[in-house]
Amino acid sequence: MSRRRIAALPFTLALVALLTAPAHAGPGQLDKFFSNDGRATAFANGANGYAVAIDAKGRIVVAGSTQGVHPDFAVARFLPNGSPDTGFSKDGRVSTNLGGSDYAFDLALQEDGKIVVAGERDTSSKNSFAIVRYLPKGGLDTGFGGGDGIVLTDFGKRYQGANAVVVYPNGNIAAGGFASNGSTGRWAIARYGPRGVLDKTWGKDGRVTVDLSSSDESIRDLLFVPGGKLIGVGYAESGLTPRFAVAQFRPKGTLDPNFGNKGFNMTDVSKGSDIGYGGALQPDGKIVVVGYANDNGRADWALVRYGPKGRLDKTFGGDGKVVTKLTKQYDFASAVAIQANGRLIVVGRATRADTTDDFGVFRYKPGGALDQSWSGNGKVFTDFGSGNDTARDVAIQENGKIVVAGDGQVEGTHRVAVARYLAT
Repeated sequence: MSRRRIAALPFTLALVALLTAPAHAGPGQLDKFFSNDGRATAFANGANGYAVAIDAKGRIVVAGSTQGVHPDFAVARFLPNGSPDTGFSKDGRVSTNLGGSDYAFDLALQEDGKIVVAGERDTSSKNSFAIVRYLPKGGLDTGFGGGDGIVLTDFGKRYQGANAVVVYPNGNIAAGGFASNGSTGRWAIARYGPRGVLDKTWGKDGRVTVDLSSSDESIRDLLFVPGGKLIGVGYAESGLTPRFAVAQFRPKGTLDPNFGNKGFNMTDVSKGSDIGYGGALQPDGKIVVVGYANDNGRADWALVRYGPKGRLDKTFGGDGKVVTKLTKQYDFASAVAIQANGRLIVVGRATRADTTDDFGVFRYKPGGALDQSWSGNGKVFTDFGSGNDTARDVAIQENGKIVVAGDGQVEGTHRVAVARYLAT
């Protein structure tokens, strides 16, 4: 998931929010100026949210998938105050049927306001990378792909899907995920020109696969590096056990031999399965990857930081790794964003004393310790109803407020869910 999208709020809106914020408001509290209580939802009939971005007008865009027998791509846009943006498909949301069971997992915004959403289309015969581009008002961009705004890409395998997407400064688009024959998988990246045609300067035909291990592996997030390199984060298996994995690709799609061990690094975080879900690139070039570490049958939040050359940064947590234990339930971190002061905002699924999952929004100091100034103990839990809620992505507004998106269970139905938090 490439989740480092920071856009400016209009100056007057940011100024009003600053001047009228309650005196008692502190870091980690819900922003009551957002939808009255800091929380908003969309798709009352059911949908899951996976990615969030903030456009140049301060509007919040969330991508995911509808629920049902055959899910569709789903996109919702909220105004800066949390209300649905009626300038986007009239009611602030749009769904797109790609002809199968369609799952959207990431989005990126272009400078012209167009919205690029990536995921996969699943049919009875095969799965495909799926890229859809929307116009700023919510319609499909007929100038993208074959004239319908949709691009489907295969890597010659039965199964393939995109989990992450980035837009280059020149308008190129890269999508990363996996390609598999059902028993073994590979990391897969496709790169397209601005109109959705495969870019043949990337690999030999616009598609690149790399085999980091002998069994299963997948990219879960992509990070653009100034100068044209890409960093993929996710997992690869060692002895059939998943491990955090990070790799750097040169501008034409080959692994960068100066990064990690011949272009990549696999990291054991625990004695069990470890999977990286999201990443962020610090201004100093260090790479933060978050996910989960499974030890003795429980899954805990896991963070790993690498130096710019792909080696563990031992100034982080003492050995480059930090594990935050919650309960014996299945907890995981899904995305991370870097604040201007170097603190890490990490979001995911978190449980408290009970067995109900909530949005987890934790803040860590640059060295890896939980930041006690964030709600008193470094942890914030947000509930949208009586059921399970999962935070999946995070973006930081230019005024510092933190926007978290995922899905929340309201009245028995999972909806696209957004929460905004105050921060200093």
